[in-house]
Amino acid sequence: MTPVPPAGPTLAVVVNPVRRSAAHAVRAVRAASLAAGGGEPLVLETTPAEPGGPQARYAVRAGVRRVVVAGGDGTVREVAGALAGGETGLGVIPIGTANLFARSALLPLDDLRRSAASAVTGAARPTDLGEAVLTSGAGLVTRAPFLVVAGLGHDAATLAAVRPRAKAWLRWLAYFAPGLRRLGSPGHALGVRLDGTDLAAGPLWSVLAVNAARLPAGARVVPGARLDDGLLHVVLVSPRGPADWVRIARTGLGRATSDRPGDHPSLRYRSGARLEVDAPEPVLAQVDGDVVPDVVAADLSVRPGALRVVR
Repeated sequence: MTPVPPAGPTLAVVVNPVRRSAAHAVRAVRAASLAAGGGEPLVLETTPAEPGGPQARYAVRAGVRRVVVAGGDGTVREVAGALAGGETGLGVIPIGTANLFARSALLPLDDLRRSAASAVTGAARPTDLGEAVLTSGAGLVTRAPFLVVAGLGHDAATLAAVRPRAKAWLRWLAYFAPGLRRLGSPGHALGVRLDGTDLAAGPLWSVLAVNAARLPAGARVVPGARLDDGLLHVVLVSPRGPADWVRIARTGLGRATSDRPGDHPSLRYRSGARLEVDAPEPVLAQVDGDVVPDVVAADLSVRPGALRVVR
């Protein structure tokens, strides 16, 4: 990064330039900032080597009071991790594939001007942040923040199977075909501990640590979960046949009997502050959609109110 200027703007926009709407998003932020009397924003583009965190830290050193990120869930979580624990507000303009955080925060999805106005002038509220520490079979440790969900098992394998070209053209619909192919895959023998207590999990198709997540078409990973409840919501997914997948789909679409659905052998819910997972054989993991291979241990936790997010 270049040296910090002696005096800078009060607003920065961190943008992933490979997104098709990137230039439009920057123009929308600029217009919203000027309309609000905030002046020209500081524009910082991400790169493969610096996917958002360094840009956000640079913006904070430059004295901005708010960082607006224009990108997908990966860029948003990188910026969020850099801003955690500070007073700098975070605005989000969702121009990614699934935009799960924006859906969970009920942000505008299809109107750049409205998204920009909200991100620039809206009130920032305390928001929880998840933290993942993933250890590979070779002992390599990956540390990553997450705003939406971290998971181990076939959900991560589904994400890994999505082809970039399909993702670019079909957006979130690209996940359907790989997901369907994995519905009948056998479970993983994972050891699961929540707040130090072993859970009798059995073979698991997937284990999820959810901050809060709404999916496309209105589906919800954990009905009733909120971005500011201070909890890590754990979902143990272990379907045994088509009927169990129907139940999982009905729960995700909000058709359960309450906002806090009860347990079923195929879908069990727990909540706490720290989830530890051990895998006797390496499995795939994912953090807000970014896949991490060869994982044998995961330590997942939540930092209540660590961020100030416009939502």
